Amino acid sequence: VTILVCRDNDGAWSVAEEVQEAAKTGRALAPKVAKDGVVAIREADDALENLVDDSRHVLLLYMTDRLWYDQDGTVARLVQAAMDRKITIAMVHEQTPTLGGCPFSTFFQGQTPQVLLQPPYSLYNALAIPLYGSPEHRKVSLRHVLRRMGAAPCDAGLLWRKQKQLLHFMSVARLVRRRPLQQGESRDSQSRRSWNRYGQSDRDSGRQSWNRYGQ
Repeated sequence: VTILVCRDNDGAWSVAEEVQEAAKTGRALAPKVAKDGVVAIREADDALENLVDDSRHVLLLYMTDRLWYDQDGTVARLVQAAMDRKITIAMVHEQTPTLGGCPFSTFFQGQTPQVLLQPPYSLYNALAIPLYGSPEHRKVSLRHVLRRMGAAPCDAGLLWRKQKQLLHFMSVARLVRRRPLQQGESRDSQSRRSWNRYGQSDRDSGRQSWNRYGQ
């Protein structure tokens, strides 16, 4: 994926580099987001003129109290152009006052160009990700930025399989309770036989899925 940054959006390039580093060192990227975990950064005004595949680009909008005050209105123009091309806007809202952090309501008080507040743009209908200053909270914020760009935890498939196995076990247990006992059969032996029958097929299915997708 390529992060697009407007040169007139003060501080945005630095945040994009932090996101890029988080993608390298974290466990956040899934193949559908960035092939081989590669995250590139480009200047938006140059890139938007020559884009071929819009789906692999995200415009990072770094929101501070200076966001819409660039002299030529370049930031607003590029945001509008990106939204016209259905490019995802990843809004990152600075929380540290000394770095330009301000209440989100500030952006509705005459700062944001009206065209971006109204349909079909409605920029703020999407959630902005708060960017905190403390290292531990900032790390979480950057992961949320990656998720906004389409990333998923690399172990999401494993968690899904565990959940599926648990739900399957619960359904088997319900079936066992409903089935009448056979002559000379205890409830425990019935449960073990049912689990061996159904659980084995589930494990075989899991191994097949892992061989197909996990290797």
